[in-house]
Amino acid sequence: MFKIFRNPLLSAATGLFLWLSAAPAWAQSADPNEFRVTLLGTGSPAPSLKRFGPSVLVQAGSKNLLFDCGRGVTQRLPQAGVRLGALDAVLLTHLHSDHTVGIPDLWLTGWLPLPVASRKGPFRIYGPAGTKAMMDNLAKAFDWDVRTRIADQKLAAEDARSR
Repeated sequence: MFKIFRNPLLSAATGLFLWLSAAPAWAQSADPNEFRVTLLGTGSPAPSLKRFGPSVLVQAGSKNLLFDCGRGVTQRLPQAGVRLGALDAVLLTHLHSDHTVGIPDLWLTGWLPLPVASRKGPFRIYGPAGTKAMMDNLAKAFDWDVRTRIADQKLAAEDARSR
């Protein structure tokens, strides 16, 4: 299910609040008071080897939340010590391409049985109006890839879904 908000800042803040307040795993964290923010990328639409695309990792207790999904996020998360499959949710501030171009890579690579990936369960993504349509169209665009990996690699179809 996609949560649709019109104000990007309100979208991100509300998503973070709802996710953290409703998550039962929060109470199981080794240190529930720890709150860490890591800038994975601060670049702009122009490709740069010095600045990856906009992405911010927020670690709060046991939760790993990604705000925006810019270019290079699948390389930067493992550098930060976070498996691609260990993200609890992706929250989009807005749908500019430099904030969303990493989504297909994160969604599909995170599903693969790799040491840096291995997501169990659907890819959880929240964002402004248009997010659901974007994800539905990505599912159409990558349908052949998903079907082929399910058939050839016996991967769980449930883990390839997004919601």
